[in-house]
Amino acid sequence: MTLVVALVFAVVGVAVASAATPTSGASAAGGALTSSLSMEDAVAFALVHNRDVIAARLGIREAQIAEIAAEIYPNPVLSYSVGNLVVGHGNPRNVSQGAPVRPGVFEQTVHNVGISEIVDIWSKRGARLRAAQRGVEMRRFEVADFLGAIAREVRSAFIEVGRAQGMRQLRRDMRDRYGETIRLSRARYAAGETSEAEFRKLELEGLKYESEVVSADAALDLARKKLAALLGLTSDAELPLALTDEVLPEMDLAPEPLIARAMKSRPDVRAADRAHAFAEASLGSARREALPDLTVGVSYTHSEFLASGDNADALSVGLALPLPLFDHNQANVGRADWELHRASNEMARLDVVVSHEVSDAVRRVERAQALLGLFEAGGMLDRADRARHVAEISYQAGTISLLELLEAQRTFLETQAQYLRVKYDYRQSRVDLRRATGSD
Repeated sequence: MTLVVALVFAVVGVAVASAATPTSGASAAGGALTSSLSMEDAVAFALVHNRDVIAARLGIREAQIAEIAAEIYPNPVLSYSVGNLVVGHGNPRNVSQGAPVRPGVFEQTVHNVGISEIVDIWSKRGARLRAAQRGVEMRRFEVADFLGAIAREVRSAFIEVGRAQGMRQLRRDMRDRYGETIRLSRARYAAGETSEAEFRKLELEGLKYESEVVSADAALDLARKKLAALLGLTSDAELPLALTDEVLPEMDLAPEPLIARAMKSRPDVRAADRAHAFAEASLGSARREALPDLTVGVSYTHSEFLASGDNADALSVGLALPLPLFDHNQANVGRADWELHRASNEMARLDVVVSHEVSDAVRRVERAQALLGLFEAGGMLDRADRARHVAEISYQAGTISLLELLEAQRTFLETQAQYLRVKYDYRQSRVDLRRATGSD
C-alpha cells in the first residue's frame, strides 16, 4: 500500500507528517517551516496544511456518518388513544335505582396504549450496512487519489521553483558577465578603438539582458507563490529561501512491471474497485428495501364502559404488512443498477487509461534521460562554455568582432537555458511516472 493510502486510512493529520521522514524543512508534527525545505518535506507539509486536503478528509467522515446511520435500528413506535367519548346522550350506565343516569363525556372511556416495532426479517439493515461500509472504503481510496494528485502538484511546483531559481541565476550571471564586456568596450570606445555604433549596439544588448533578469525574477516569484499556496501558506515569504534539490529515487523503466504495479497500487484503480463493490451492495440493498416490512405490535386496553360487557383490562397483539402492489422501490433499484453499470465501465476504462499513462510516462522519462545525456555526457555544456570564454578573450584582444562575441554569448545562454529545461523536464517526467504507477 502506498504512503498516501496509508496516510488516508489513518485519517489523522499528524500521521501524515510522521509517516514521512522530516529533515530541516518541516517538523515531525507538520509545524513551521525552517531554513531549508526538501521536496518530500514540502509534500508532507502540504498533506497536513493544504485546505483542499483537509476538506477531502472530511469527506471520509461524511461516509462514516452514513455508515453509522445504516447500522441504527429503527425506533419502536409508542401509541396511545382514548375512545368512547360520549357525545350527546350516552347509554345509561345504571338503571337499577329508577331513573337512568346519563353519562358525561369522559365517563365511559376506553384507553389503548400500544408499542410496535418493525421486524427486519429481510436483513435490510445488514444490506444497508454492507453498502455503507463499501462506501467508506471507496471514499478513502478516492481521498487517497486526491492526496496523490496534491503530492504530484507540490512536487511539480517544487521542481518549477528550482528551475526558476536556476534560470534567474543564469540570467544574472550573464548580465554581470556582459556588464564586464560593456565596461571593456566603453574603455575601447573612449580610446577610439571601437565605433560608436558598435558600442551603442552593445549597450542595447545589455538592456536585453537586464530585462531577462527582471522576467526571471518575476517567474521565480510566481513559482514560489504557487508552491506556497499548495502548502497552505498565506504568503510565499513563509517559504524558506533554500530548497533542497535531492535526488529522485530510481525506477526500473520496464513498462509491463510498472503497469502491473499501477493496477495494484494506484488509489484511483482501487477506488474504482470499491465503487463497483459499493454499487453491487447498494443494488442488493435497494432490492431488499422493496420487500414489505413486517410490523409487530402489542397493546393494552383499559375500559371504563363495563356496562357493555367490556373487560376492564385486556391485551392484544397485532401484525401489519404493507401490500406491495404499486411501490416496488423501482426508482432506487434502477438508479443502483445504473451505478453498477457505470462502475463496471469505469473499471474497464481505467484498465486502458492506466496502461497508456504508464507507457507514456516511461517514454517521457526515456526521452528526457536521453536529452540530458547529450548535455552532461556529450559535453555540450563544456563546449558552449569554452566557445564563450574564447570569444570574450578574443574580443578583449581585438581579434574578433562584436557580432561574433554576441553570437558566442547567445549560444552559451541558449545552451544553458535548454539544459535547465531538459534537467527539470527530466525531474518532472520522473514525478509523473511516480504518479502514474501509484508510487506516491
